[in-house]
Amino acid sequence: MIKRELSVVAKKFVVQPKKRLQYMPGTMLVRIQEQAVRPHLGSTPVALSAAGARRLPAAVSEPLDYLRRNAGLKAVRPLFSMRRARIERAAMSSADRQRLAMLSSVADSESEELAGITLLSLDPKKITPKLIAHLRASRAVQVAEPVPARWLANASADPMQNLQWGLRAIKWFEARIPDARKIRVGVLDTGIDAKHPDLRNVEIAYHHEGLKAEDIVGHGTHVAGIIAATTNNGVGITGITSCRLAVWKIFPDEPVFGDFYVDSERYLRALNAVIGAGLQVVNLSIGGTASSQTEALLFRRLERHGVAVVAAMGNEYEEGNPTEYPAAYQGVLAVGSVAESRRRSRFSNTGRHIALVAPGSNILSTLPTTRSPYRDETDYASWSGTSMATPHVAAAAALVAAWSPDKDARQIRDHLLRTTTRVAAMKRRAWTPVYGRGLLNLKKALS
Repeated sequence: MIKRELSVVAKKFVVQPKKRLQYMPGTMLVRIQEQAVRPHLGSTPVALSAAGARRLPAAVSEPLDYLRRNAGLKAVRPLFSMRRARIERAAMSSADRQRLAMLSSVADSESEELAGITLLSLDPKKITPKLIAHLRASRAVQVAEPVPARWLANASADPMQNLQWGLRAIKWFEARIPDARKIRVGVLDTGIDAKHPDLRNVEIAYHHEGLKAEDIVGHGTHVAGIIAATTNNGVGITGITSCRLAVWKIFPDEPVFGDFYVDSERYLRALNAVIGAGLQVVNLSIGGTASSQTEALLFRRLERHGVAVVAAMGNEYEEGNPTEYPAAYQGVLAVGSVAESRRRSRFSNTGRHIALVAPGSNILSTLPTTRSPYRDETDYASWSGTSMATPHVAAAAALVAAWSPDKDARQIRDHLLRTTTRVAAMKRRAWTPVYGRGLLNLKKALS
């Protein structure tokens, strides 16, 4: 889940205890009722022209006109339209492009289940509860909500401490590790250094369209190394599994609003793209305190299509211990962090939705080999956070999928929870809001 903000101080990638955003300024998710548009489409494709834009019915035009007059509407992006890029390039007025985008969100949707979903850019000062209530009152609007902020769930750490104690903690050395080269794990993060000596022999599909290939922050490369760094190659560290990786870069190349926040459009489109990519597992070492109907819909789709989703509980325990998303969505495997003592890491959030815990304090993994103004380290470093605990569990889910190919996402989740180790602090209880079902145990999970 998205938790723990990243602030840029003295050109270093560090975490500061300042207040993060709850919602991204100037953006809203609006879903129009499919039946408000569908009867007006006719049997021919909507022309990418002003004439085509005029086919938008009044029931949908009225909310758009209201937003132009009262909220400085700048753009409408049909998130899951197959003609999205063509609409953005079409020669027409801004108002006609907005109308056409609304039409296309229904007419050209990749899936009927996603029809009508749009991302709106507005004047940040004009997005008020009154404005949202006005939109929700429209008979043509199904959903109107601000866009929740999502950030990286990592915390500060001592460099190179304890090497790979996490592998011992989850009993990796005692487990019978299956060949997982046919399993695909998704990492939605800051990118990846695919040329890193410990990752260059891993099969990686890297999606970073419109952004630099470089993982400037390094967070995604660190997560990827925990999951899949090459084993027994005489270099660096040992990854947990030999799986393939599919990486989506969902963070911008520069901080916005003083921090690294998810690019909402890239993130939501990546969640949908996961389904078509044939993945068994997705790792989300991100979090944020606001929920979203649109985001929740995409997670329900992932579960229904057999994708096991693993997300971070977040690192704000000492800042009020808030509930964070996407870890708190139903069906998501929410992961907390323990230190080498097998006790809760000081930063790790707790809550009713926690599933289990994994090593997350001072975890050694890969970093990009090139320097960046947003971090001091290169090659390898020990970082902390529920960001680091989460890929331990994502990798374990991949191993279970390889060991027992007939298991679906829910069965993989249940199996991992049945085979945990109850840590001493649980006092023999089967579940606690601090440790969930207990500590990940690969020896039991793979036997």
